[in-house]
Amino acid sequence: MIKSVDKALRLLEILSQSKTPMRLRDIAAASELTRSNAFRMLQTLRDLGYVEQVGDGSQYDLTLKVFEIGARKVASNTLVSSAHPVLQRLSERVSENVMLSVREGLTSVVVDRIESRAFVRTFAHLGARAPLHAVSGGKVLLAWAPEEIIEAMSAKLTGFTEHTITEPDRLMDEIAKIRTQGYATAFHEINEAARGVSVPIRSRLGDVAAALSISGPMEDLNDAMIEHFVTELKAHAAQVEQAWPGTGQPSVPLPSNA
Repeated sequence: MIKSVDKALRLLEILSQSKTPMRLRDIAAASELTRSNAFRMLQTLRDLGYVEQVGDGSQYDLTLKVFEIGARKVASNTLVSSAHPVLQRLSERVSENVMLSVREGLTSVVVDRIESRAFVRTFAHLGARAPLHAVSGGKVLLAWAPEEIIEAMSAKLTGFTEHTITEPDRLMDEIAKIRTQGYATAFHEINEAARGVSVPIRSRLGDVAAALSISGPMEDLNDAMIEHFVTELKAHAAQVEQAWPGTGQPSVPLPSNA
C-alpha cells in the first residue's frame, strides 16, 4: 500500500462524513496524522481541486470534484440507467424510499434511489453504505454471494441495534430463509428507525447483480403490506432485468484484507 495515497483518501473520507467544514486540528485528530502532515496532504488535495479552504481559510471542505467523478461512474453504469425509469414507476406505487443497491466487498452501496414522498421518512443518500448483514438489500446481495463472501461476513457481524444479526448461525438461518422465500427484510437492524424489504435483480447469466428495495419507517408494516411490497418489487425487478443488457455482476470483488 502506498501510504501517501492511503492518507489522502482517508482525509477525503473524513471530510465527506462531516456535515460542516472542518478545522485542521480536527482533521488531524480524526485521521491520526500530525498537523503538519495533514496540512501538507490538504494543500496537495486543494491544488488538485478536491478540497477548498473556506471562511477565513482555517477550515476545509470537499469540492464537487469527487461528486463529479462518482456521477460519471454512475452515468456509465448500464444497470443504473436501465433501472432508473423502473424505480420511478415503483415510487409512484409506494410511499416509501425506493433504492437500487450493489455489493462492494462486504458492503451494500446505494447506486440509485427515489426519495419517499411521506412526511415521516428515513434518508438513504446516493452512495450510502451499510454492512451486508444489517440492511435488507445487503442481505439479498449476501444470500446469493460467493461462499467466501458469506464466510468473511460471518466473521464481521457488527451489531448496530439489539435487532442486528451478530451470530453466524443466525446469519446462516437468515440466508437460507431468504433463498427459500426469494426476498429479504430488515427491521430496526441498521438503526432503530429503518425497515426494509428487498428482492434480487439478476443478470442475463442468472447471478444476483443488485437488490431492489423499499425502505422507510413503515410503522404500520404488517404481513399483508410485506406481501404487497414483495409483489411490487418482484414485478419491477423483472422489468429491470428485461431492460438491462447486463451479462455480469457489477460489484467489486472482496478485498484481500476484508
